[in-house]
Amino acid sequence: MRPGLALGCLAVTLFAAACSKEKAPAPSASAAPSGSLKPAAPLAAPVASGLPDPELISSFVNPNKEAPYAGATGTVRGRVIAKGDAATDVAQVAAKIPAACPAAKGFYGKLFREGPNRSLADVLVAVTGYSGYVPERAPIQKVEAKECTFGTRTLALTFGQRIDVTSGDKDTYIPELLGEHGQPQLVAVPGNKTASSLYPTHVGRYVLIDDLKLFMTADVFVVKFATHAVTGLDGRFEITGVPVGPVRVNALLPATAATGERKVTVEANKPTEEILFELPFDAAEFAKRSEAVPGASASASASAVPSGKAVPKIAPSAKPHAAAPHASAH
Repeated sequence: MRPGLALGCLAVTLFAAACSKEKAPAPSASAAPSGSLKPAAPLAAPVASGLPDPELISSFVNPNKEAPYAGATGTVRGRVIAKGDAATDVAQVAAKIPAACPAAKGFYGKLFREGPNRSLADVLVAVTGYSGYVPERAPIQKVEAKECTFGTRTLALTFGQRIDVTSGDKDTYIPELLGEHGQPQLVAVPGNKTASSLYPTHVGRYVLIDDLKLFMTADVFVVKFATHAVTGLDGRFEITGVPVGPVRVNALLPATAATGERKVTVEANKPTEEILFELPFDAAEFAKRSEAVPGASASASASAVPSGKAVPKIAPSAKPHAAAPHASAH
């Protein structure tokens, strides 16, 4: 499968339309009965890690069993800004944040985060449409929980990566990945370099929460390709190692489900012209949607889940409970 199809299916689902009828890959050889002596076939190219199963991961991120792309590459860069109304208050979330967590009020108290000159944080940006397999470079996405936040409200992972959460202050954190089940729940203790590790076992959408501070949440998107990024408060993104030629660049703000798309041409050993995304927000229209879909104001895109994935809507007044995913998403 070309990376463009992977994003197309994810994007179409997230943007409230149906995904194509692509079937999930067959179970890998390592999933055979314990009595089977059939050896596991060597992987055609590296994957982010061996968890949960290297063959299963490879069947999703590299279904055509291609060698790693070795041609010329370039860089896609740009900036995302807000257009329209300012972010509305999320009073029911802010009310749950204790006085001991002042930084969290600014972090979670608005529907989305804006920086200088209306720059947008926490926007997922993905580059697809190119030919070839681009492996993920690192097996881990590191998250430092600090001042009662995860430091971001959106995480993008390539299938095969895990999340390592550590405490960056004097607080203890107990992260949990809603949409997964049966994994040991580890504590991130102050001063302890041992991380609390979380392993997404399917492609799709999850929610990272903290069991001690229920207002702490982050949307987690697990995709089949490595060319993705998430914006910080400056709204900027830079995605390196993109194969040359025409590509698509998509942006998504999970809090409002606002999206944008651009088509650009990547040239060898140079960055693209800066891409500008202006993601709109209409407070009145969003309020109507929130009334029609209970809980939408707390997690705007929670119901727009890749097919086959069960991810809960976040209710700020109580600890949410996740149904486990049973099938792969597209």
